[in-house]
Amino acid sequence: MLSSQLIMEQIRDHPILATIGIAVGAVLASEVMWKALLHIRYKRDKARRVHEVVCFNELGEICAAQHLRNCRLGSPEPVVSHCQNKHCTLRNVGKIVEQIDRAEYSIDLAIYTFTSLTLAEALKRALQRGVSIRIISDGEMVYSGGSQITTLARFGVPVRVPITTYMMHNKYCVVDGVERVEEIRILKKRKWMRPCYSSAVIGSVNWTRQGFGGNWEACVITHDEKLTFMLQAEFDRMWKAFEKPENRIIQKE
Repeated sequence: MLSSQLIMEQIRDHPILATIGIAVGAVLASEVMWKALLHIRYKRDKARRVHEVVCFNELGEICAAQHLRNCRLGSPEPVVSHCQNKHCTLRNVGKIVEQIDRAEYSIDLAIYTFTSLTLAEALKRALQRGVSIRIISDGEMVYSGGSQITTLARFGVPVRVPITTYMMHNKYCVVDGVERVEEIRILKKRKWMRPCYSSAVIGSVNWTRQGFGGNWEACVITHDEKLTFMLQAEFDRMWKAFEKPENRIIQKE
C-alpha cells in the first residue's frame, strides 16, 4: 500500500519523469514478452523440423492385412497411428505425405518412376491449396503403366523430360525451396511471403508400390538448409535445360 502511495506522489510531483519511467517499463515488458513468444515459436518450429532416414525393407508389409481391416468407415485410407511395426510401409510413406501436405508455395519433384496413388493424392491436395508443382521425369518411364505423372500433367502440372538415351534417375523432392519461393514471389509481384521452411526427400526409392513395399530402399527426409538449397539449384538447372517444346509432355486440355 505504501509503495502505491509513493508511486502516486512521484507521478504528481514529477509527471514527465514518471511518464518516461512508465514508457521504459512498457518497452522492457514488451521485449520480455516478445522474446518469450520467439522462444515458444522456436521450440514449436524445431519440433516440426525433421532430419531422419526412412528405410523400406522386407518387414514393411507384415502389418498390411491388419491395416486393411482397420480402414476408417467410408475411407479407403487405413489407420496407421497405432501400428506397432516400426518398419511399417504405410507409416513411412505417410512421412513423405506429411512433407507434401506442409507445402505452402512450391513442390519440385525429380522422379524416375511414380505410380503411388497415395502420393499422387497428396500432390493433388497441394494443387488445390494453390501450391506450384513442377515435375521432371524420365522420357520413357513417364509413360509406364500406372504412371501418375501423366495424370498430374492433365491436372495442369508442368512436366519435363530429357530427350536422351540416358536415364533421368533422380528420386528427390524439394518443398518450398528458398530460390523457388523467391521466384514465385517475384512472378506474383508480392512484397512479402509468409515465412516457411524448406524440406527435401531424397534417396534410392521410386514412388511405386514395388519401391515402397517390395524393395530394400532408403530415403532421407530433411530440413537441412544446405542440402535443400543444392537440390533446388540442381532441379532449377535441369528445368532450364529441358525447356524446349520436345522436352514437355501432355498438359491440361
